[in-house]
Amino acid sequence: MYVINVPVSNNTTKKNSRWHNKIYWNLGLFSALFGFLTIYFVIVINKAEQPELHTHSEDVFIVLEEKQPDEIPADPNKILERLKHDHKLFESEDKQGNKVDGGDITDSFNNSANIGEKEKEVIAEEKPFIADKSHRDATVEQRLVADDEVADGEVADGEVADGDVADGEVADGEKKKLVDSVESEYAALSAPWPLEPDLDDAHLYQLPGEDVNFPIPRPLLNKRMKSIRESMKLSWKRYKECAWGTDKLHPDSCHGSTWFGLGLTIIDSLDTMFLMGMKEELKEAYDFVQDIDYRSGAKNVNIFEITIRVLGAFLTMFNFTKDNIYLTKAVQLGDMLIDSGAFRTTSGVPLSDIDLSTGISHRPTCPGCSKHSSLSEVTTIQLEFNELTRLTSDPRYKEATDRAMSTVLNKVPADHLPRIYVDVNSGKTSGTLTLGARGDSYYEYLLKQWIQTGEISYQEEYIAAVQSIKNKLVFSSKRGLTYIAEILESGKINHKMDHLVCFLPGSLALGTLHGAPSWHLELAEQVIRTCVEMYHTKTGLAPEIIKFDSSSRLFISRNDEFSLLRPETVESLFILWRVTKKPKYQAWAWDIFSSIERSAKRSEKGYSSMEKINTDKSRRKGEMESFFLAETLKYLYLINGADDVIPLSRYVFNTEAHPFPIRPSDFGDKSER
Repeated sequence: MYVINVPVSNNTTKKNSRWHNKIYWNLGLFSALFGFLTIYFVIVINKAEQPELHTHSEDVFIVLEEKQPDEIPADPNKILERLKHDHKLFESEDKQGNKVDGGDITDSFNNSANIGEKEKEVIAEEKPFIADKSHRDATVEQRLVADDEVADGEVADGEVADGDVADGEVADGEKKKLVDSVESEYAALSAPWPLEPDLDDAHLYQLPGEDVNFPIPRPLLNKRMKSIRESMKLSWKRYKECAWGTDKLHPDSCHGSTWFGLGLTIIDSLDTMFLMGMKEELKEAYDFVQDIDYRSGAKNVNIFEITIRVLGAFLTMFNFTKDNIYLTKAVQLGDMLIDSGAFRTTSGVPLSDIDLSTGISHRPTCPGCSKHSSLSEVTTIQLEFNELTRLTSDPRYKEATDRAMSTVLNKVPADHLPRIYVDVNSGKTSGTLTLGARGDSYYEYLLKQWIQTGEISYQEEYIAAVQSIKNKLVFSSKRGLTYIAEILESGKINHKMDHLVCFLPGSLALGTLHGAPSWHLELAEQVIRTCVEMYHTKTGLAPEIIKFDSSSRLFISRNDEFSLLRPETVESLFILWRVTKKPKYQAWAWDIFSSIERSAKRSEKGYSSMEKINTDKSRRKGEMESFFLAETLKYLYLINGADDVIPLSRYVFNTEAHPFPIRPSDFGDKSER
């Protein structure tokens, strides 16, 4: 080392000394301030990231407790004891400033005053797939607490096996694995839909959130139920303003149109409002129902449609409330349909339409309509007429529809797959073989008549039909999407699948609860992925129909590029959630609801069917179907609620989502039809 001595004057030395003292003093102050701020921010951040411990207040959240009651209400009218907690939930929210378990549950898109500029941010507070750090941390904490509860080496329900950590200890390595696992799961949830998936990719790709296997936090489900209920309230408000007493709302032009001439939207919505605890709106509907006169109805009313929507709704409401007004209206309609002559055909297969003003049935009168009846229509009225017989002990209703069903089953071809048109004289079927329009609910009601009545012949025919569906109609695209094709009358396979076919995954899953083969559930979980994929459009809404070209690539024809906000996919998601308890089905249902909010809702005008859904120029059709309230919103609401509200072991939904109690012992001999 070389040292160079440079002579310095005394004055220079003094100046440098003072300058150095200032620097040291300032550095000391800066260090102290920096240390203080560091400690402060560490405390604040830790506090912010600390997972909040949520507790349910007994009076508000008893309906949403994680623990299920020891005994599920068996009697339909006892559902009131369960549902009143739902009602109390929302009443308490209003009284307490909309504060519930874990924070403010009033989302911006539910407050009409906040719509407008924020319309494009309808899901700003809660995105379709939640990747919120506090929920992630809470999930980790819940799992660690669950591990801690297994203490002293005790084995709880087989959860702790040999070699697992006992005595309430959680190893550091295991904790890190757990944190990493939850991180990756929430990352999967927050992943966006692929904008341009590779249609030529031969391997099966994953949908966002598909591998999620942890429960969605209850406070989040509470918020979702609140949001869906607000959507129902907005729809009802717009209907009341613009279309009261009519069948269908046209929300943009603010008027109503006639189909039945009975106030269909009011009737079809009754049990949805009941389940959601909408007491004020239900009272308005009840006052309307009391004055219904069927003879003032329309001339050309489809018997199938009025049965599933009107008769079904009144039967459900009577079971829920035991109010005789509903049963009276059901009996009046049932008598009118029986006495109309619709079932007095050579074969017992009913005519399709009825003139409500005269009470006389007839064939379709529309130009170009087939003179035959539709398969799905003549075989999808049995649940309702069975239930009317059960409640009244009048056998005429069940006997009439049983005869129609027997005629069709006696003419079923060897493959157990009847075609979509039924000759009312012979019962023979012809036309296309499809699980879409005109064919779909035949298969649904084979299953549900078995569940409702316990009649073995329906079980056998249903299982045989599903086996043939698997053998003849199930195909896969190059990307592994399983779909249900059609067979034309010529015998040619048509690689086309209606959104209506998306009822099938739910039916397949439901059947396994009642003894159907386990592979039905496997097929259900394959097909539901395709149904969810149908929502992969620019609006997030599904088209009416999808098709597969010669290279098995999915595409949408221009004529099919519209959405009626149909319920079939969310119906199947609801049933699959109840059967499998896989949270991905709840996540996918919420994504569909979020898309409806973004694309089909317009401020105070409410909801509308949509056109051009896969373009940047999507537009509203200006119509709201009654099944949007009766089915779509109902299933979206129930998938986020407790399992003992309308348990699938005690109730069977008709094809319009009106639930009936399962009482097989009330239907006599089960061995033969």
